This record gives sequence, C-alpha cells and structure tokens, in this order.
Amino acid sequence: LRPSLRNPPRCYQRHGYPTVLHATWLDSAVMMAAFHFSIELFLKALDLVTLRELAKRVNVIPVIAKSDTTCKDELIRFKTKIISELRSHKIEIYQFPTDDETVAQANAEMNNAVPFAVVGSGDFVKKENGVRVRARRYPWGIVEVENEQHCDFVKLREALIRTNVDALRERTHNVSVLYESYRRERLRSMHMGDGDTGPKMVEKFTLQKEYNDEFALREVKIREDFQRNLEAKEAELRQREESVGFLARHWVELRRLDLEIRNMHDERTRLLAKAVKKMKR
Repeated sequence: LRPSLRNPPRCYQRHGYPTVLHATWLDSAVMMAAFHFSIELFLKALDLVTLRELAKRVNVIPVIAKSDTTCKDELIRFKTKIISELRSHKIEIYQFPTDDETVAQANAEMNNAVPFAVVGSGDFVKKENGVRVRARRYPWGIVEVENEQHCDFVKLREALIRTNVDALRERTHNVSVLYESYRRERLRSMHMGDGDTGPKMVEKFTLQKEYNDEFALREVKIREDFQRNLEAKEAELRQREESVGFLARHWVELRRLDLEIRNMHDERTRLLAKAVKKMKR
C-alpha cells in the first residue's frame, strides 16, 4: 500500500511510532526459568550442572515442587540445603532487585523465601464457610494453593507477575548481564578475547575460511586417492582370481592326462602279456 502524503500513517509520525511498534512486536525471549527441585535427601549432580548452564542464559528461580509431601521442619532444612549447595557450587540464581524503595522490602522478603515451596492443584474445594478455593484434599484436611501459610505460591506469583516483570525483562535484554555473559563465552569458545573484535575478528574469520577451504580440498584429494587405490586393489584381486582359476584348470588337466597315461600303461602291459602267451604256444 502506498501511504498518502495528506494523511500519513501513524508509524510515520514520531509520536505514533512507539505505539505501532509495540503493537506489532512480540517479545519471544524467555524471561525466567523456574527450576523445580523434588524433595530428596540430596541434590542430584545433574540438577546442579543443568542449573549452572541455565543460569548463564536465563533468569533462574529455584522452586520446590510438591512441598506438601513433607513437614515444615524438613522443608526449612531442605531450603537451607539448596541455598548452601548453590553457593558452594557458585551457581548464581536470580535475586529480586532491592534498589527501588517502593519494592525493596517486598523483594527482600521474597529473596529470603527462595527457593519457593509451591503446591499445585486443578481442583476446587468448598470450605466449611462455603468459600471455594483451589486446593488438594487429604484425609486429614486440605492444602490451599493460595494460602501463604500452606505454600509460597502467592509469593511466587506476586514476585513474577506483579512486582518484578519489568526487572526480569530488563535483565534479559540488558547487554551488560545475560547477553554479555553469552558473548564472552562465545568468544572464549572461538579462542578470542574481548579485544579481538573489529579487524582482528575479520582476520580470524578470514583465516578460518581459508582453513575450511584447504580442508575441503584435502578431503576431495583424499577421497580421489582412496577411490583410485580401491580400483587398483580390485583389479589386482580380479587378476589373482583369474590366475587361481587358471591354475585350477591346469591342475585338473594334468590329473586327466596322468590318468590317461596310467590307463595306456596298463593297456600296454596287458597286451604284452597276451603276446607272450601266444608265443609260448
């Protein structure tokens, strides 16, 4: 469509550009990853390795799943154990920011509640006062999902959706945090430093392309040599098979001739014996 000069679209107007851009641009970046721990006697090595790699790429918040399967004292000890293991292995999890005075106290309490002990349920239970709540029913009672005395689901929802969604988005897109960490790791894997950008990076990519081209030529030459040697070996084997066949046929012919010579010798002996008998008569 060709825009009209008398009535330009909103995207051509300076005040309307952010609105149009925000309406059409969808942010597909992963802002947060909730890593679920199951209540066990010890943390698995695989969980620690996975958590360390995830923390380099996304904001990680540890969560204890099915926290209603243990008592409160064991849950507190398990929380302390998780934090101790993460610190001993130098795994950096997401810390809710406390630099803003409006949310400093709330985020400090949420940081103290990490890892969040949550309970999930898709059922609604009617309490004695007639109120329907989302909960898990047991023979001894119910565990409410949205009751802070039963689990930390409300705190987790408050921290992620209502209080710190902008902070999570900002840290995800911030060049100096997650992206910068990824950039350093990528350069290190390419055997390059932070200062090896610009002309040095172009030089390294050019050198890498030359190595790749040289490797491709060597690969083609090796394949050709292999094919040539294979054909020569096959020809040699065919020649040997023909020689073996010729020798076999020659050996059969010799056996046949030897048999004929023996038969002729026996026939000669028989004829001589017969002639001698006639002469004696």
